[in-house]
Amino acid sequence: MHQFKIDVTFDASLPFVFAAFHEPEYLSEWFAPGNCVVSQIMCDFKEGGRYRIKMLEPNGVEMSLTGEYITILANEQLAFSWAWEDDFEDSVMTSVDIHFEDTPEGHVRLVLVQSGFANKDECDQHNYAWMSCLEKLAVLASQKQSFN
Repeated sequence: MHQFKIDVTFDASLPFVFAAFHEPEYLSEWFAPGNCVVSQIMCDFKEGGRYRIKMLEPNGVEMSLTGEYITILANEQLAFSWAWEDDFEDSVMTSVDIHFEDTPEGHVRLVLVQSGFANKDECDQHNYAWMSCLEKLAVLASQKQSFN
């Protein structure tokens, strides 16, 4: 099985960064890589609750992501299962584990691990997509920071 780890820092408040991972108003702004956009979010944000996020590619192709929240520790940790509702990948289900922490400099450190990929190509594609999304989140965080 393959996995990747992303370790990034945001110039934002910890409550905002954590909320950005489950509040539909924030997710819709950043949770789609590249030129894709979020077209629908359904979220039952509790341990054992399910989520479903639809993303729309510029060419009109829609992708649906679904999973279940496994661990929710406010402003500390978020873990959930991850599955695409198509048959284009070998990996049926992967898992995402995210840790959040304040830094001494007043930033937020986020460590994300996604594991369970059947092959390196899928793992690399998801790593790239997450990096693209997290860049969007950094921009959103800087915009929201200016309003605080």
